[in-house]
Amino acid sequence: MFVIDSTVIFLKKAIFDKMITIPEVIEEIKDSNSRLYLSIINLKVEEAKEEFIERVKEVAKRTGDIYRLSDTDIKLLAKALEHNAVIVTDDYSIQNVAKKLNLKFENVIQRGIEKEFKWIRVCIGCGRRTEKEICEVCGSPTKLRRVKK
Repeated sequence: MFVIDSTVIFLKKAIFDKMITIPEVIEEIKDSNSRLYLSIINLKVEEAKEEFIERVKEVAKRTGDIYRLSDTDIKLLAKALEHNAVIVTDDYSIQNVAKKLNLKFENVIQRGIEKEFKWIRVCIGCGRRTEKEICEVCGSPTKLRRVKK
């Protein structure tokens, strides 16, 4: 089974057997060519289950990818986890979390990730680590920084 991201539909690369996605991905498909393509492919659409969403969020918090993943990304990962499916995406944050969840992934057109990363938020003013977008200590904005594993 393959869980597919919207990129697969936009690029008309839905060549996998037993494909599944979530309603949020379908909602992202607005242009008429992609909607037509969507109507002719064999694609099952299911909601992501809350228990799997929570597991994905836990892992994404540990890797720091929680700051980079959209709700749709998290639900795609949850659907892949639920079915122990291969997730098809070019999104590096999705791939990073998939790797931590021991899920396989395939890229669409870009090379997939080769290393796992961890991300932290760091204040650009005082350099402190934080989980907020604005530092509680000095009031400066924060930015994401990749840390070595």
